[in-house]
Amino acid sequence: MEYGRPIVQLDEITSLRRVILIADDKQSSRDLLRAILDDKYLVVEAADGEEALLMAFELSPHLVILDIHMPKRDGFGVVEELRKERALQDIPIMALTASASPDEKDRILNSGFDACFVKPIGPAKLREAVAALLQNKQSIT
Repeated sequence: MEYGRPIVQLDEITSLRRVILIADDKQSSRDLLRAILDDKYLVVEAADGEEALLMAFELSPHLVILDIHMPKRDGFGVVEELRKERALQDIPIMALTASASPDEKDRILNSGFDACFVKPIGPAKLREAVAALLQNKQSIT
């Protein structure tokens, strides 16, 4: 990642579309989520937890979708940092993970995430969850 240059062009940010940050270490997962959401939202991507934090601090996205297991910093570490930051603490954050037992799902939701879904998630369900989280910040499962 190069420092000193904008991650996203300013004209994209100033558009009327809401910004969604997707953080997942698997390019194929990011590509799929972008394909589902890109028609309605401005989607930006991070390949690990540290990059996700840098982008969140720079862009203040309207929604963050995090994989739980990522290099450099996992989803739990990212959500913890975002919830500490006053300017970012109210951003809805969705966990999207490869597997989650009922206990793991409870841990995710009790760690500051607003929603938790297991991959793969269908396009209609993802769009519905994103819209609901953007409309009113509340826990969705």
